[in-house]
Amino acid sequence: MNIDETIDAFRRGAIDLDCKNMVLSRHKEGGERLEGPGYIRQDPDGSLLFKLYVTRSENAHPLRHFESQLTAVAGKLHPDELSYDLTAVGHGGTQWTADRILPQVNWDMRDNSVLAGGKVQSIVAKLERPQPHRYLRLHFFEEYDVPLRLMSETEIHGSRYMVLDRAEFEACGSKFEVRKREGSGDTVIELTSDTAFPTAFHLRVQEALQYITGKTAIWRARVESEGDKLVLELASPWRKSSRTQFGPPIAPATIDFRNQGWELFACYLTYVADKTEGTYWNPVAYHLYNACEASANSVDAAAVAVSVAVEAVAGLIEMPGDKAKTVRVALLQKRMLEFLTAQADLSDVALRMEKLISTLGSKRPQDTLHALAETGHVEKRYVGAWTYLRNRHVHPKLKDLKKPDVVDNQKLLDHIHRVEVLLRQLTFYLIGYKGPFTDYGVENFPSKQYPLAESGTSMESPSNSKTDSS
Repeated sequence: MNIDETIDAFRRGAIDLDCKNMVLSRHKEGGERLEGPGYIRQDPDGSLLFKLYVTRSENAHPLRHFESQLTAVAGKLHPDELSYDLTAVGHGGTQWTADRILPQVNWDMRDNSVLAGGKVQSIVAKLERPQPHRYLRLHFFEEYDVPLRLMSETEIHGSRYMVLDRAEFEACGSKFEVRKREGSGDTVIELTSDTAFPTAFHLRVQEALQYITGKTAIWRARVESEGDKLVLELASPWRKSSRTQFGPPIAPATIDFRNQGWELFACYLTYVADKTEGTYWNPVAYHLYNACEASANSVDAAAVAVSVAVEAVAGLIEMPGDKAKTVRVALLQKRMLEFLTAQADLSDVALRMEKLISTLGSKRPQDTLHALAETGHVEKRYVGAWTYLRNRHVHPKLKDLKKPDVVDNQKLLDHIHRVEVLLRQLTFYLIGYKGPFTDYGVENFPSKQYPLAESGTSMESPSNSKTDSS
């Protein structure tokens, strides 16, 4: 199998894998097993589909299959025992696997024939192709704005010329090459390393791309070394909003993006690779993703999502002195509870008081934000914008729900931009980034340097300091 040709066909929605044998087995001891020839193809939106013409079966009967479907409950996720695993062998000998499938099984009682089919999230092939180094390649099937620095020669209609389409850099002990050519419909990230990649490193790389672009980026094809094998995985498209309004940390139209974009990528990648356990998204990436997706909807949804993201990310930050403060608060709680226990005549309100005392140990995002503002790590007035946005949209009062006018809409948009910048500044602090960023809270979106000046004042020029709209 030619990996590059297979990925290109998948990108074009033209995957057509005729399989001489397919096995669909239920994820349950003694479950149904269906076997026969079939195929794997794509529907118009690019999702992977399979069809199996059953010639042999075990533990399979139409009544048994129907009874198993009755265990499904409206409003509940399907239990694992209802899912199936698929193994398919192509005519070229390549074996593909897929899991967690909920197939449609059709029984024709006239001739006792069985036909099974359905959608699969991804298919995986493990090829006998040892690699000299640890290897990973991700295809995103979309042209993202990334800082390109190198040129390649190309030819169109017999004319040869150079195009800016590549970037090379190092991060997390790996050598990266990023490729994106206009009109290709793809952004490719390829990397090699002499040492093993961190767990689920393909997800960490994906998160870093989402971070610097400010867009949802879900890989569609993955090629990765695994021992002496090369793994090829093709994934159906992920549901995502097509027109998000979430600004990237550094605007792509600036020289700073080209000069510092990959440094920011490397800082973020190092952080998420070090701070993420297992095969799930990093919490920072999760909250940024939610804020990004919500920005494609109403401005109210964007306001709520970015406010919640700031509160969540601030909760991940441990300030100097937090541990000592926690010890002292715990001592205060202990003494208060001892006093409360001694008040026998107040037993009817003791339970409520115990709950109130327990909240004293809760960490407030406001405390973290104001402490960071004093050291110049976040913009002090943007903390005020977050307070306004959070109170008005996350915890609105009746007066906050009045019909807005043009002035109100402009104020809301300005506050959303400021809180987005505040969110980015919190991530800069977490990942240890120092360098330029774009301030969307100021008219004309000027570039500034992070960290800011002390006492929460920004290092903007006098000409920009008066252009902030409110």
